[in-house]
Amino acid sequence: MNPFEQKPKKSLMDMVPNWKQLAVKPYDKLEADPYTKARIILMNGIEVEAAMFGHNFNRHCENNDLRRDLALCRRMEQEQQKRINWMSPSNESTLELTIGYEQLAVDLTAWLAMHEPDEYAKSCMDFALLEDFDHLYRYADQLKFDEDIPAHKLVRDTIEITPGRPTIAHHRHPFDSVRMPRNSKTGDIRTTLGALILTAGEQQTMNFYMNLGNTVPEGPGRDLYQEIGMVEEQHVTHYGSLIDPSMS
Repeated sequence: MNPFEQKPKKSLMDMVPNWKQLAVKPYDKLEADPYTKARIILMNGIEVEAAMFGHNFNRHCENNDLRRDLALCRRMEQEQQKRINWMSPSNESTLELTIGYEQLAVDLTAWLAMHEPDEYAKSCMDFALLEDFDHLYRYADQLKFDEDIPAHKLVRDTIEITPGRPTIAHHRHPFDSVRMPRNSKTGDIRTTLGALILTAGEQQTMNFYMNLGNTVPEGPGRDLYQEIGMVEEQHVTHYGSLIDPSMS
């Protein structure tokens, strides 16, 4: 399937779901495949990025007809985001969900790096990947410490939980997170898509820690979320700066 050749068979207005269709059944946290959880997290991040980009576009657009079209698109993005995000069950703890977030970061970055034709973009992925490994390792330790749950049971040994670059070496000057943008007109479409996908994924992780980090009880766990949450800010800058700013 080539997604660029796919055309919708219905108009946007014909695809608006009703309330019952929006209220999806969440997965069973004990039965769901780890990659089911990872894909839900990634698609949630992509839908959030689409909705927020639409809001930013709207604020810098003088054409009210275009702004109406953007408003309609954002409504659809919000409905898609709700259907996807509501698949996550309420009995999944913040730490359990965090393991899914960091497994996604490791596996997705590794897969995209393996298929990245641009050597500079690949080196950026390899660089941040070592930090995502470390995040997964440290949260796995915290999960065992707080809830006595071995993280390998959640990921079902689909990923290796191993130390990466030590977190103390993650915190850099903001200037050092700004990378060189790739040229979308001369580069491979995979490079453009990879940068957009990783930016959306890391941004969703950053938002997750920004909104839920303060719900973790006081102590080492709360401090850990604050520490790694600041690294996610760097990762969003890191990948976001690869996106070609000359694209319309």
